[in-house]
Amino acid sequence: MDEKNKYIDFEIEDFLNDEFFIQWVKNPGEETNHFWLKWIENNPERRHVLQKAREIIVMVDYKERYVLSDHAYMDLYENIVEKSHQTRADGKHFQWSGWHKAAAILFLVFSTVYGIEILNKKDEAQSEVQGVITWMTVDNPAGQKYRFRLPDGTLVHLNAASKIEYPQAFDSDHRTVRMTGEAYFDVSEDPDRPFIIQIENSQVKVLGTSFNLKNGDDFELALVEGKVEVADSTGGVITLFPNEMLVKRKNGEVSKTGFDPFETLGWRDQYLIFKDNTYSEVIEKLETWFGVTINSTLTVEKGWSYSGRYHNKSLDHVLEGLSISSEFTYTIDNKTVTISNP
Repeated sequence: MDEKNKYIDFEIEDFLNDEFFIQWVKNPGEETNHFWLKWIENNPERRHVLQKAREIIVMVDYKERYVLSDHAYMDLYENIVEKSHQTRADGKHFQWSGWHKAAAILFLVFSTVYGIEILNKKDEAQSEVQGVITWMTVDNPAGQKYRFRLPDGTLVHLNAASKIEYPQAFDSDHRTVRMTGEAYFDVSEDPDRPFIIQIENSQVKVLGTSFNLKNGDDFELALVEGKVEVADSTGGVITLFPNEMLVKRKNGEVSKTGFDPFETLGWRDQYLIFKDNTYSEVIEKLETWFGVTINSTLTVEKGWSYSGRYHNKSLDHVLEGLSISSEFTYTIDNKTVTISNP
């Protein structure tokens, strides 16, 4: 049977037992990405099943500990047991092993208690036909990051609340992608096909290089290795060399400076870094990093700022550190945080 066709009738437990699928979820590579993106594109009606299976596998490795009340736990468990007695469309019964029940409970706990949309995560394929080009989309929600390779081998670290669009196959003349948010690119060298990032009012052109690009209210490009040219809509071109950063403010201000690699690139290695951030900037970083909504009635002094570094720490840990230095109280209710004066 053709590999693509064999997955047509797969249910959640079938995907959980398939090594090729598990490999894609846990350690995606060029081969697995190409296969599963194409499979989702060709079988959109099966996407929800694949999405749930992926989320279960991801949740099994989730590091945080979440506590349910006995009543909530029993409700969730009874839902799983009820599911185990249902019949599939092909007449077979679901065969949920103890491990699968545990995985399913983890999925239900996380999606029920924390209200996450199922698999906004990573590589959900959207086909957009423009001429003969099929565009793929990777759209990260707040609170999630993802690393993957483009069709040419370029390695991309996509930050939370960021999106990148790329063709299923690059053409013979150039490699063009579109993005919003923040991403680190380690571009595969190909002198005959420049790598181009199209963003509003600017175009980034490289041949083979490593850089961090932040495209939001402001444009920030920090070059680690290689050479980059940034062209604007008026035809102006700015060239960057290693250890230089180009900053284009929303108000039109443009500057070229050096940058602190740890401060700029630390997010790739799970470092949440604050450096003289205002209170509103701190709130925005926390919401994006952890995927939460923060309601604050805290009164801060004029000129308030905060600096600190947290490596792979929980939301509660970071808030505890902030509250000690800034003297506030906080509560966490699912994905909502409330901050107030003591």
